[in-house]
Amino acid sequence: MDAAIDERLPALARRWAAYWPRDDAAAMAADVRARSAAAVAAWSLDGVEALPGGEVALVLAGRRAGRPVVLKVHARGHAETTALAAEGEALAFWQATGAVPALEDRRDDGLTLLLERVVPGTPLDDTGASWDERLEVLGALVAGLHAAGLPPGPFPHTDGYDPAWRTALAGDPAEHALLADLLRPGARDVLLHADLHRANALRDAAGGWRAIDPHAVIGDRHADVWALIDPLAPPLPDDPGAARAQARARVERYAAAAGLDPGRAAAWVRVRARREARGIEALAAPDAEERAWRDRLHRMADALAAEIV
Repeated sequence: MDAAIDERLPALARRWAAYWPRDDAAAMAADVRARSAAAVAAWSLDGVEALPGGEVALVLAGRRAGRPVVLKVHARGHAETTALAAEGEALAFWQATGAVPALEDRRDDGLTLLLERVVPGTPLDDTGASWDERLEVLGALVAGLHAAGLPPGPFPHTDGYDPAWRTALAGDPAEHALLADLLRPGARDVLLHADLHRANALRDAAGGWRAIDPHAVIGDRHADVWALIDPLAPPLPDDPGAARAQARARVERYAAAAGLDPGRAAAWVRVRARREARGIEALAAPDAEERAWRDRLHRMADALAAEIV
């Protein structure tokens, strides 16, 4: 087990230092190491090994009473501790949908999770599916999660979840006003995944799909459109007319699968794309991939600028 932790923890600690520069990443790493060992012992896990991925949490594979499981340990002691703890609550709420892995147990106020391991667990990204097919799979998964409605427990609302949304769009009155309208709590609100993309959808043994790694926030169901601004989404054509047509076609395909109104979904894609692009522009030294994604985001937002909520 120690080798599995040592394989992943140094890189995670570097990310934590970048995500939360005011907090003690070394102390977080020591805490995660201790909690991982305690969880392995408490849950009688064996065959523990590192899993690929895990950009924020330590994610390990193992077996419990012969069954494949996943141990996920989030860092604590930073500004987003409460938000990360909401993942377990969301997975518990969505159990009846069959669209997420089974949640077997929780520790450390929900920051340590024991989950069913999805087998074979092939990410949508590795299936060879076309981009249109990926949009349909992700849309159907979103629809399954949204069908559960609003949870009884407390979750953050998009209206206050990311203050940077408003800050990033403050210089554009039209986009800022649109965002304010979209963020307003209303009858469309459900528990959102908020980060469902081609790497967070895993194929199970029956050929179905499970969603993992939710950000778990309440808001307008039409905000669950990350698949349409994914960094790996194909770029839109240079011609503005062709770009508008293709952008609209992508939104309509995803919205049909997700049970969303395409006009409102397009409005959310527009403001989320613009917000992410502004965030990249605020970086001190964005790399070439980040700059290329920024350009694609702006092109998507421009293509959808004529959409009406």
